[in-house]
Amino acid sequence: MALLRGAARLRLRLCGRGLNRPRPPVGARPLSDKVLPQPQTSSGPDPAGDHLLYTPEHFALKESLRKLIDQEINPHVDQWEADGQFPAHRIFKLLGNAGFLGVNKPVEYGGLGLDFSYSMAVSEELGHIRCGGIPMAIGVQTDMATPALARFGSEELKQQFLRPSIAGDVVACLGVSEVGAGSDVSSIATKAVKDGDEYVINGGKMWTTNGTQADWMCLLANTSDGPPHRNKSLICLPMNLPGVHVARRIDKLGMRSSDTAEVFFEDVRVPCKNVIGQEGLGFTYQM
Repeated sequence: MALLRGAARLRLRLCGRGLNRPRPPVGARPLSDKVLPQPQTSSGPDPAGDHLLYTPEHFALKESLRKLIDQEINPHVDQWEADGQFPAHRIFKLLGNAGFLGVNKPVEYGGLGLDFSYSMAVSEELGHIRCGGIPMAIGVQTDMATPALARFGSEELKQQFLRPSIAGDVVACLGVSEVGAGSDVSSIATKAVKDGDEYVINGGKMWTTNGTQADWMCLLANTSDGPPHRNKSLICLPMNLPGVHVARRIDKLGMRSSDTAEVFFEDVRVPCKNVIGQEGLGFTYQM
């Protein structure tokens, strides 16, 4: 509880200080450095003093995340690696409560609304997790499944999928890679055929990070027979819909704490309103 209270105070301090303001010139001292206590690190009493990018606020954010990692994640990493899965809902809720799942996401949906430099600081700190799987799973939630939704999604989709993803109430996965289309995304075969006000989805996805625990998928599917870079759409797909089958959890050699799934779709019906942005621009949005 003390950790959560501390995270909440940091969140309020960051939001309240208008940290999405334009960055000062390189070398300029932040206005807040006489007010905000400067965290102690191994590099000295004032790590922000000579840093070209990070201010005391960046270091305070990093310090808060480091405490969460040391207390709630690292003590359990070895067991989660052995189990082949970490408790994504529990860990994501802790991260969401502290604001780490929405660092650069809009404040009106629960994010911190900070600039990209704060996302860099958080990513840097996630490197202190003693495995690669958990940072990868977090990155799917923050930087792969939700950016297009935050930028191009409708208000209804943002309320239904983005807000709970930022809060850590749900786990998201990304449905792009397929057996015959990994790095060549334009070759995906999964189809979403329009039937009235719904799409009927058939196909499958491979190497789906978070796939066995996810509540929803940001799915890339062919929604027309047009050119391969202009015929794809991103669709918010609840994973509990009839016809969504998580076939198996893939047993990997490394990054085992991050669950990776093979997922199939058999006549899955989803409302057309679940398309993110404009139909046919999914490839552009995701890439």
